[in-house]
Amino acid sequence: MPELPDLEVLKANLTPRIVDRTVRGVEVRSPAFLKTVTPPLAELVGRKAMGVDRRGKYLLLLFQGGLRFIIHLMRWGWIWHGSSSYAPTRATLFRLALDDGMDVRVIESGSQRLARGWLLAGDAPGPEAGLGLEPLDPEFTLEAFRQVLSGKRRQLKRLLVDQKLIAGIGNAYADEILFQARLSPFRYSHTLDDGEVVRLHQAIPDTLRWAIGEIRNRLGGELFEREVRDFLWVHGRVGKPCRVCGTPIEEVLLGGQRTDYCPLCQNVNRPLT
Repeated sequence: MPELPDLEVLKANLTPRIVDRTVRGVEVRSPAFLKTVTPPLAELVGRKAMGVDRRGKYLLLLFQGGLRFIIHLMRWGWIWHGSSSYAPTRATLFRLALDDGMDVRVIESGSQRLARGWLLAGDAPGPEAGLGLEPLDPEFTLEAFRQVLSGKRRQLKRLLVDQKLIAGIGNAYADEILFQARLSPFRYSHTLDDGEVVRLHQAIPDTLRWAIGEIRNRLGGELFEREVRDFLWVHGRVGKPCRVCGTPIEEVLLGGQRTDYCPLCQNVNRPLT
């Protein structure tokens, strides 16, 4: 599933492709994709794209007149930009035709159709309402992070992926953040001392910014068809030697999610699942 670093790069690379372009057509090719009825999609036709934004794991396409089209790519979705002359495939869920002869399409591989879209006007609340702190914003201070932890008795991995607390972190980058902080994913938040809280707080934006840079280095200005993950320290590397200490990376299921970690660097004895 695309996470904050993936979507930040997607936002940056999609922006020059659509900003100042006028919509000349829209098409929903999978009925389950669109989750709103009003305003109708036809309202987009004739409007100019004003920008691309991100909130948590949602991508926001911003249009004249205050319309915003919100996309959640879920697990297998991705954004395609190319010539309108190419016929849509069965994997195409949504098609936005622009006045330069190019399309922006939401594509989803596999048999499941999980990606979702919402068209909203003005200040109408969308699915991004109620998300937690943005970890790259200036407001993500140490004191704000202490408030996130306050009164919680939750395992760190589960806390980091809770979108109502911190927005944009998913399974992969929760593993990476905890590795960088040298903390066990199975530790409970209320057991952290002051130094560990500071370390974890700093590891969150540091890891995400590092990942954004690594993805940009690999993609340049291109859009991705799948997440770029080859540079990660622990996630997806089960059985391989830790790049720091050489200990094999281990994996367990925690709350139904794959959790990868270095038992030595992260001081893991036995997970409490």
